[in-house]
Amino acid sequence: MKKLFFCLMGLCLSVQAFAQRYSFDHGPYLQELTEDGATFVFTTSAKGVSWVELRAADGTLSRHYALEDGLRDAYTTFNAIRVENLSPATRYEYRLGSKEIVDFQPYKVTFGDSIVSRWYAFSTSDPHAERCSFIALSDMHQQPEKLGRLLSLAGVESADRVFYVGDMMDYYADERMPFESFIDKSVEMFATERPFVLVRGNHETRGDMARSYARYAPNTSGKYYGAYRIGDVMFVVLDCGEDKPDDFWVYAGLTDFDAYRTEQAEWFAELIRSKEYRSARWHVVMNHFPPLSDTDDGAPEGHGVREITAKFLPLYRKAGIDLMISGHMHRYQFLDPEERSDLNFPVIVNSTESVVRADIDGRTMKVCVKGLDGGTIKEFTVSR
Repeated sequence: MKKLFFCLMGLCLSVQAFAQRYSFDHGPYLQELTEDGATFVFTTSAKGVSWVELRAADGTLSRHYALEDGLRDAYTTFNAIRVENLSPATRYEYRLGSKEIVDFQPYKVTFGDSIVSRWYAFSTSDPHAERCSFIALSDMHQQPEKLGRLLSLAGVESADRVFYVGDMMDYYADERMPFESFIDKSVEMFATERPFVLVRGNHETRGDMARSYARYAPNTSGKYYGAYRIGDVMFVVLDCGEDKPDDFWVYAGLTDFDAYRTEQAEWFAELIRSKEYRSARWHVVMNHFPPLSDTDDGAPEGHGVREITAKFLPLYRKAGIDLMISGHMHRYQFLDPEERSDLNFPVIVNSTESVVRADIDGRTMKVCVKGLDGGTIKEFTVSR
């Protein structure tokens, strides 16, 4: 520790002058938790080299680094470390480790402090599980306290997954924004043990840092969209893109979401024909935009929803969907297939003040939507 000395009116004083100690800043939180792997995301206060230590039930310890092309990730503050070859349905303990790098020269690296975190715990997915609970909400727009309230109302402590279905921020222009908007609150409440799944909304495509948003939700496919099988449940996450046409002036000619939605529609068409998809008992789809709109007046803001309706709705009708959850409209709506001829699956459109919880047990899925006041907005059961 360094000290500064100075004299004032003949009296020498000693002042502890010391830069912030090397520490873990944000996280850890889990991503892409599967039956045989998990990704651990966290940041440090200064650049260093970091790792994750795993402890199995028999006490066996292993250390893991982020590795690419023979090089361990180093001289960075942001860490995403993937660990694979784990056992299914197994509990592990983990902790973080890091060593500060104070100077990085071609032939000499100078290290500073070394730190370790406390132990945390998680369990890998059970491929044979018949029970699964999940929570979904959207459109928090940088309101972590509201997020925390809704997570509590939905019983996040007993949920297996949390889905953030878009627009958790207004835009992305500062690397602290995702943490301050929703990640830090998630870590505080559940994300050290159970993952959240990030569904990109149209607001997360905005801002000068939007092109690096994916690093906060790393996955092995490298895509925002994908399919995740947990026991008998197939979750599908789609990436809606922007709500207005690509040539709309505010995008400055820097978007091509029409082609991107076509890419996803082609992928989804292949997915629903796959054995893995067809063999799942339950099919749940998350997309920030609803599949259609009852209030479309042809305005530019409705372009994205119209694209979803044109390119995806015919596929949705063939996909055997049991539940779809979306947001974007900032008002709650339930699209009931028993009351409509244009849908054959239920759709919950989340508001800015509602949260969905679903509990699947064998051939029954119970769904409950709660409002910010704690009241129940909607309850229903789906049977298979």
